[in-house]
Amino acid sequence: MIENSESYKVHIVILTWNNNKILKRCLESIENVDHKNFTISVIDNNSSDDSLKMISENFPNVQTIKNSKNFKFGRGYNEGLKKINVDDNDFIILLNDDTIVSRNFIDELINPLAKDQKAIISTPKILYSSNINKIWYAGGVVDLWRGLIYHIGIRDFDGPKYSFINETDYATGCCMCLRFEDLKKLNFFDETFDMYCEDVDLSLKARQLNRNIIYAPKSVILHNVSQSYGEHSSKKNFMKIKNQLKLFWKHATGIQLISISIYWILFHLPFQFIRWLYLRNK
Repeated sequence: MIENSESYKVHIVILTWNNNKILKRCLESIENVDHKNFTISVIDNNSSDDSLKMISENFPNVQTIKNSKNFKFGRGYNEGLKKINVDDNDFIILLNDDTIVSRNFIDELINPLAKDQKAIISTPKILYSSNINKIWYAGGVVDLWRGLIYHIGIRDFDGPKYSFINETDYATGCCMCLRFEDLKKLNFFDETFDMYCEDVDLSLKARQLNRNIIYAPKSVILHNVSQSYGEHSSKKNFMKIKNQLKLFWKHATGIQLISISIYWILFHLPFQFIRWLYLRNK
């Protein structure tokens, strides 16, 4: 652990929409973290449930920002972050509302960023809340030749091979940590991604600056996967495919786009369709 870690100001920022019961559990877990020098802000995407009332009654120290409508992920965060008082050198942790955090999750995300100036984003080990022995995210891979984006270790049992700190291709938007000045350098989230791939796009922009993204497995959180649409819903899969194509068009070279097209037509799309049918009926 870095010395005087409490001197680093941290802002935990949670985006929510109609998820008050899950959000309450998330906020309760944050109350138990070891780091003391932090604030919590909840950006509400114009929920129709009683999320804001629940926060005011149970968590009076939590700042709330209400967006005028459901701006989804990227713009939702961008709009809310404009209204939070954050200094450039402060750390921002963007956190899903359907998570439960460990006591030391803040310090273990800060450590690699404070030690290494080349590191720009850190991201934790994420386990399924429905099965805490299984990995949901232990780093991420972006393959711009085949058009593949995937989590390392997903649905595998946790173990030593997922417990080493290392560089990774992208940080998941479920939980990522970076300094506010670096988020501004990256120009926040690209709002043209209406849902999914905003985190990968931000990570690729960071790597274009020759900066590193760090998987920090001593920071552990639990994730109640895909509260918005369901893990294997057809709507979720359609939105992911649409935004992956947009991502590749933005970041891949011409020859990579040709390679992606061939791979997707021959292999990826048929495989994903069969996989979706299998998992949906499992």
